[in-house]
Amino acid sequence: MGRFNISKGERFKIAKSEGLSKIKVCLNWNSDADLDASTFMCGDEGVILDDAGFVFYNSENREKPFDRSVFGNKRRWMAEVRPMSADGAVLGSIDDRDGGKGELIDVDLDKVDPQITEIVFVATIHEGDKEGVSFGDVKEAYISVINAENDEELCRYELNEAFTSETAVSVAKLVINEDGDWNFEPIGIGHAGGLETLIDIYAS
Repeated sequence: MGRFNISKGERFKIAKSEGLSKIKVCLNWNSDADLDASTFMCGDEGVILDDAGFVFYNSENREKPFDRSVFGNKRRWMAEVRPMSADGAVLGSIDDRDGGKGELIDVDLDKVDPQITEIVFVATIHEGDKEGVSFGDVKEAYISVINAENDEELCRYELNEAFTSETAVSVAKLVINEDGDWNFEPIGIGHAGGLETLIDIYAS
């Protein structure tokens, strides 16, 4: 299967019949700013069901529980252990404050809580409003879905929108259909106000 370049209004089906359950969602960019990738796991109302449904760099729901004898303090624990959704289906990225090329999110669709109907992937610029940095300054931004079993890139959505002052972007989402399969759908909508604006949208 070759890579499928997807645009707004299109969908890429991740079919269970093809054995696709474990995927990697890569948010990529070229920027010196501190960009972060986060995930909102939403129910029928379009908002998260609990705090652990917001998988982001500062979440205290992690792949491993905090153990002072192992990590010494919570700062080191959060720097070394990936954030995770309550059902264990989504593993977020460790916070990388050096800018760079992007962040990786692992998704196991077989583990997703049955109450979850959408998994929304977003990107934000840390203190972008304060620093005067927006997605208009970010280059080569795209999101790709990769088969975790063989590292084959399945589809890619390039963010070619003419962003200007936006410091947050709802990038794309996975939406479950009536057959229990997931569709990957681009969103590509920018927002002012950074991460707080996205929390107002998906966690209110």
